[in-house]
Amino acid sequence: MSIELAPGADDNAFASMLADLLRQNLEAKPHKNKDFRELAGNFAIVADDADIALTLAFDHGKLVIHNGIRGVPDVAVRGSSDAIMALSNVPLTRPLALPVPTDRAAAEVLRQLIRATRSGELRIHGMLGNIGMLNRLTRVMSVNG
Repeated sequence: MSIELAPGADDNAFASMLADLLRQNLEAKPHKNKDFRELAGNFAIVADDADIALTLAFDHGKLVIHNGIRGVPDVAVRGSSDAIMALSNVPLTRPLALPVPTDRAAAEVLRQLIRATRSGELRIHGMLGNIGMLNRLTRVMSVNG
């Protein structure tokens, strides 16, 4: 398992924060490593309110985080920084790690994400063609499950 910041990405606080979040999740919850090793593809993340963009380039157990959008991403997530960070709080059930709320707090997290998506505050491009990859990324990034 390897998580690196590409040259120039170390100046991007959002990139550093995501790298730390992923390292902590994988260290604290070793079962997430299977999904991490299976991830292959590029995810772009754009936080409009913070004027920040980055690319997560996964290659079967290796992740390089680039400053800005690099190439044509398989999936692009665009929205406010709060809506994007809320994705790490998605409640996941075990053993399938599906986003199913099991209590009121979990249901509220999902309601907020649905509202953000409906209002356009959060947009996910390329989701339908890459649902398996997006599910793996959600399981790896979520602090739950």
